[in-house]
Amino acid sequence: MSALRLFAALWLAASLAGCGFHPRGAVVAPSADLQPLQLSGLAAAHPFMRVLRRQLTEAGVQLAESREAAARLRILDLDRKRRVFSVNANNKAVEYEFVYRLRWRLEKPPGTVILRPEPLVERRIVYEPGGELLGRVREAELREQDVHADLAARLIRRLAAAP
Repeated sequence: MSALRLFAALWLAASLAGCGFHPRGAVVAPSADLQPLQLSGLAAAHPFMRVLRRQLTEAGVQLAESREAAARLRILDLDRKRRVFSVNANNKAVEYEFVYRLRWRLEKPPGTVILRPEPLVERRIVYEPGGELLGRVREAELREQDVHADLAARLIRRLAAAP
């Protein structure tokens, strides 16, 4: 009976790994060829850059402050757009779609582009019926933090898959 359980556990682990499943919070580090990695583009104090730097550090990536880095991750743009998603019976907007678009590229000094992928896009639909201004402001801050964390994790997975 224990051999059957062992086989079932191994089969489950192999099938989850094959489908791309990763436990929440698990970060795959980019290859050693890209380290030390320099971050550039957005200001160091930008909320997305702080999240990205923290996640890279947690993944064991060496970050470089100088131009002597093995690779440079250049964040070209982080754009956020808001549009009306739905309206109520009085034709007043009650749901909005927020679209976050991150453009980036990976290059090796002196400017040779290694990876220039398509932008990463995150969408969030938010219900805002009106009233409770303080609650909506706090929810917007939390949503922005979640989007930054998701975009940073997706970016690190792309870097890990880089040739």
